[in-house]
Amino acid sequence: MAIIKNHSEIKIRNATKHDLNAILAVEQSWHKNSRASEEKFISRLERFPLGFFLAYIKDEKGDERVVATITAMPSYYTPSDVSTFNNWDKVTNNGLLFVDPPLNSNALYIVSGVIDDRYRGLNIFAPMVNTEIGLASSLGYDYVLAGAVLPGYRKYCAQQGECSAYEYCIKRRGKHLVDPLLSMYEGLNFKIPNANHVIPEYYPDDASKNYAGLVVYRLEHDQSK
Repeated sequence: MAIIKNHSEIKIRNATKHDLNAILAVEQSWHKNSRASEEKFISRLERFPLGFFLAYIKDEKGDERVVATITAMPSYYTPSDVSTFNNWDKVTNNGLLFVDPPLNSNALYIVSGVIDDRYRGLNIFAPMVNTEIGLASSLGYDYVLAGAVLPGYRKYCAQQGECSAYEYCIKRRGKHLVDPLLSMYEGLNFKIPNANHVIPEYYPDDASKNYAGLVVYRLEHDQSK
């Protein structure tokens, strides 16, 4: 499959049910056993449409081509206790989101994000995540969170020797974190505050040994927390 590296400007908008076919097409770029069903996308659109965005470009005819999706939901986070974030299925209600978000919601939790394989050479990750940050700001929330898998963890251990997941999460190669996904999040000012934010059996991903790092972005309006 050819990788498209240059194209016209990427635009982002909220998704609707009219976009379902395009959303499901993008989802094909995700691991087969981890793809969300149409039911889950409909549920996300119904339960928190504000947090469901897609990125698109215009083709030669001026028609939209959806190239990425990202979904988020309201959540409650306190740095001293992350016990409610111990498993992706529990956090997200098996990807369906919850009918009623927490009354004390102070964070947006990024549920999923997928980029069409053919467009991964474009700068899509940062604008999509920054859109969720903008939404969190408009809602008056203090944080944006994501359960980031560790795609380089197993390979690193095989090449460099075993280390704990937290040790891996803070290892650097020069100025950058060793893990590619964590490095991307750090570039957007997300951090793993401490070892408690590195969670075993969070999501089934062999490359990550099923670990994930709960990365946290603190909004500028509330730096005291």
